[in-house]
Amino acid sequence: MQALARLRARAVRLRGRPCPDSRDALEVLDDALELTDTIRDDCARLQQRCTELERRVRDQESAFTALLERLPLALVSTDGSGRIVHANRAAAKLLGRSAPHLPETLLLHFFEDREAFSLLLERMRSAPDPIEIAMRLRPRERAPFDALVTVTEDPRCLEPRWVWSIERGALR
Repeated sequence: MQALARLRARAVRLRGRPCPDSRDALEVLDDALELTDTIRDDCARLQQRCTELERRVRDQESAFTALLERLPLALVSTDGSGRIVHANRAAAKLLGRSAPHLPETLLLHFFEDREAFSLLLERMRSAPDPIEIAMRLRPRERAPFDALVTVTEDPRCLEPRWVWSIERGALR
């Protein structure tokens, strides 16, 4: 930034002269091109660093997703409106659907009391801590069952995301 400020000051002084010397003008132009090259190189290094960091984040996200898939606990991630973003295999089995068919589905459709589910969504928006509640689920083409549902905000996300843990018949 200082180099740019110095270059601008030299250009202003040059412009202020009645008959600027062409050597001075060419010198300012050469310095400007050199500064441009330096800035371009800095930008290329920053872009390379950003690309590397993005790759590392993707790798960590993939490793985390693989871990969730191995867990026997049913876990569902939803957006702020209750639309499923991800569900692990245990959750897919519990809800009676294959995991690839769950994203974009409203989790609401798997709860018997949809009004209570909607109220829970509202409550979650202002809850500072996880919410634990007994609810009755109705999986697709299976008998309904009682479950203990724990919902907490996903701190990794910028937009509202919720992680749901569902335990069949684990009422307290």
